[in-house]
Amino acid sequence: MKLMLHTFKKDVHRFWPGGAVSLGLLAVLAVADRWRFDSVAGATEGWLNLVLPLAWACLMALAVLEEPLAGDRHFWLTRPHRWGALLGAKSLFAVLFVHLPCLMADAYVVAAHGFSPLASLPQLLWKQLALAAFLTLPALALSSMIQSFTHFMMGVFAIGAATVFSFASSQSHGVYVMMRQDDFLRNEVAAFLIAAGSLAILWLQYRRRPAILARSVGYATALLAGALIALVPWQAEFRARVLLRPARTPVTLRIDPRSPNSNTHYWSSAFALPMALSGLPAGTTARAALLSLTMIGPDGRRYESALFTPGGAEKAPLEAVLYPDSPTPFDPPPDPQVAAPPPLCLSLRLDPAVYAALKDRNVRLTGQTAVSVVRLGETAWMPVGGRVAAPGAGHCSNGIGEDRGLEDRLKVLCESPSDMPSVVRVMLWTPEDRVKSASPPRLGIYGNYSGGPQVSWLSPLDRGMTSFGLSDPRYRRRSNFGGVPMERLGHARIGVIPEVVTGYSVTNFDIPDVSLSKYWVEPRTY
Repeated sequence: MKLMLHTFKKDVHRFWPGGAVSLGLLAVLAVADRWRFDSVAGATEGWLNLVLPLAWACLMALAVLEEPLAGDRHFWLTRPHRWGALLGAKSLFAVLFVHLPCLMADAYVVAAHGFSPLASLPQLLWKQLALAAFLTLPALALSSMIQSFTHFMMGVFAIGAATVFSFASSQSHGVYVMMRQDDFLRNEVAAFLIAAGSLAILWLQYRRRPAILARSVGYATALLAGALIALVPWQAEFRARVLLRPARTPVTLRIDPRSPNSNTHYWSSAFALPMALSGLPAGTTARAALLSLTMIGPDGRRYESALFTPGGAEKAPLEAVLYPDSPTPFDPPPDPQVAAPPPLCLSLRLDPAVYAALKDRNVRLTGQTAVSVVRLGETAWMPVGGRVAAPGAGHCSNGIGEDRGLEDRLKVLCESPSDMPSVVRVMLWTPEDRVKSASPPRLGIYGNYSGGPQVSWLSPLDRGMTSFGLSDPRYRRRSNFGGVPMERLGHARIGVIPEVVTGYSVTNFDIPDVSLSKYWVEPRTY
């Protein structure tokens, strides 16, 4: 114990200037996060979310390299320095300069936004575990395998480039309804792999110092984590969710017998098939996305679909996407307080040659659909300009502000120390219009964007935002036509409704004799 404390004091005495700089950066970040009432981080906060982790990693690497483990010409190897005491000193250094200040800053931000730090302690500690898995342990493990700080920086930039490439490759365009934490497992599994690999490297290096074996573990961990993030498709993740939390009743997908009047808005011209889910328990609704789709022509030829990728350069004979259908301007808007199976639209876009061969013929559609069965949580109401503690959505507030389009909008912001549900509906009630949905109709990453990165992964709060367009009675401009008249806001109320996932299901569908010409949607003209 004395030797561990002696080494720890030596590291603090040597590197306190760097620690002071990191504490100053953390203080600036905490103040910026404390005053942010937007779901999008500003430029200062965004850059600090990148610079501060790099500063922490460099500080821990310098402390480890005071007694480098790689090589055999270091003075401390001839001293009675137990490996446990040395590792304990470096871990204590990381706790003092990284985790303890970060926990205090998180408590400050949480308290400033109206949450109790003690009640939020489980969420704050969980964030520290995530920080250790993705930053502290990998930094300690990497610095224990190299001989100089220059090599450490080269490794940091290599890992950073690989991380950016992996996350860019993992983006699944075309999945419009399942893009938040409750439908994905890769982050949790990747964190476990990285933490386990880092702990194994630290044990090997401090206990036995076999650099070749430790580096082999490091390469394997990096490859597995990168492959998990970049190569494992979201379809595999969803099937894992089904195994962990299956839906109680089977759900089926079929063509809706209603007249084909889908207001398709993702593609300018496509076949738009109105679809419907059946078999959902009473009082529940669902979110759906395509896992796969095969179109079989009259001659038996099969066309495998590619999920629609906006702006994609590669073309496929068949592209398909399943999304919630939009009502036409003449249809009444759906009631956000009603949990009913949503109308869906299956859009198909065909290669010109395939279109010419099949446009007037019947085809067969088979495939699989990912379905998340959800129920509506408790509705929390607040007046315009007020606040409310919404169960499942945290603290919600609203106010009138200028949008980046230079129009006044009524913005709604919810924030919580816990992860919010993937979908939180927002609606506006007025005596004249009754219920009106927000645009977008649920909380998301919305706000006044600024230059620079908008990452905020160090923030202890999960935030979501949406807005309502307003129409000023003094001048009714065409640009805000259809907005909520500002004179009606005096008696208006805003409702927040979280969606709670109750189970997941993979639905097989087989629809024969589909006449494509019946569902053709002509290109729009404006």
